[in-house]
Amino acid sequence: MAFNSVPTTRSSSSAFLACLVIFTTKSTLADIQDPTTCSSVSHGSLLDIPPEFLTCPLPMDEDSAFDTGSFSPWKRRPYCVEPAQDDTPGPQFCLYTFEPFRGDQGLSVITTPALAASMIDALDDSVVPPKYRDHPSSFSTADGQGGPAYVVKDVPKRGKGLVAQRPIRKWDVVLVDYPALLTHMDVFAAVDDESRADLLDQALQQLPKAQQNKIFSLARSTGGEPIEDVLRTNIFGVELGLEIPHSGLYPIGSRINHNCSPNVFWRYSVKTLAVEVIAMRDIEVGEEITQSYVPLGLSYKDRKEGLDNWSFTCTCSLCAASKSQRAATDKRRERLLNIYHELNDGAAGKINLTEPAVMEMTSEMESLIHDEKLEAQQLVYYGVVARAFMRIGELLAARKYVELCEDLWVRYAGDDQNYLAGMYQLRHELTEREKKAIGS
Repeated sequence: MAFNSVPTTRSSSSAFLACLVIFTTKSTLADIQDPTTCSSVSHGSLLDIPPEFLTCPLPMDEDSAFDTGSFSPWKRRPYCVEPAQDDTPGPQFCLYTFEPFRGDQGLSVITTPALAASMIDALDDSVVPPKYRDHPSSFSTADGQGGPAYVVKDVPKRGKGLVAQRPIRKWDVVLVDYPALLTHMDVFAAVDDESRADLLDQALQQLPKAQQNKIFSLARSTGGEPIEDVLRTNIFGVELGLEIPHSGLYPIGSRINHNCSPNVFWRYSVKTLAVEVIAMRDIEVGEEITQSYVPLGLSYKDRKEGLDNWSFTCTCSLCAASKSQRAATDKRRERLLNIYHELNDGAAGKINLTEPAVMEMTSEMESLIHDEKLEAQQLVYYGVVARAFMRIGELLAARKYVELCEDLWVRYAGDDQNYLAGMYQLRHELTEREKKAIGS
């Protein structure tokens, strides 16, 4: 079955943090294509090139690979298709496969030649830090070293899912997983049905057989061509290169079922392509591991509409509550959102706020977050509280919430510098205001 529209992806950490104002320094397309500039030299081990002769890999398509007779470090010659051109021509989309990826699990990538060149470093297992490599669920962990904290098993009325087989504490890394397939999101809209189906089929067939079996065992929900059905049901939103949206198929992570009050969230690394699944609260033995497929804090109506993309009706405790209970929850969540906007307007100078007003709204905000079990959103709210206090000159109070925000930012974003940039910006704003206060 052809995609009628761009498929909906589940949230990764980048989506989880999307509501934050994140300031990043972006590369340019010229940087990616410049053979004299590299993000690192780790890809030299893949290309068998001495460091002194190393330059960044140039973009490679089907024709250039044929002309040069080389397509290293990819293990198969790229296969490329042109987009279905209307008035504006677009870039080629090419299939690249690297079977040795992460302990011979294999990876197929459908993207542009420039973006494929920019991600060469990520193919090398040496870029994987010990915290990923040594995790019990990782590709490099030998049998008998504790094993993962979960087991894949049938969950009543929910298909297969991940269930805790030992106690998991808040902030524990439950799972480290790597993609089997990455696909540029424009492929689903810009490439004609036949060419897209051919690309996806080849992408699957070029993976190791064990990985193919894992993919075909994943849930399906829409019918039609099996690989497109699997993708529509299981992909997650990730980024490559210049924060370009791609869909990622993660064979184990895709097993995590939905709950509007989840107990885990995802953290994605552009450098390694890995996702960490992190516990948001304690998880007991026998409890299902769940994530939210839609943003946290939505009303019942908005959650229901968002979940229509996966063709199921949520029966979590929030959605199965009585009509009056759902209405009360929706009212609290609406009030929480209104507090955010009022504080944000105050921080921007659009309205005048006083210290008592900010303190009162902050206290109400914290109470609502606790009642709705939305502690994960404290990161967003603490940031706007800090800026509101800065605006009215209450710098001691602002410092308190900057520090609270920084602690949560590191918890949720990890050590990825792209995501931490927003934290640094918040600290910079406070430091500048404190300098002005001292000098005045």
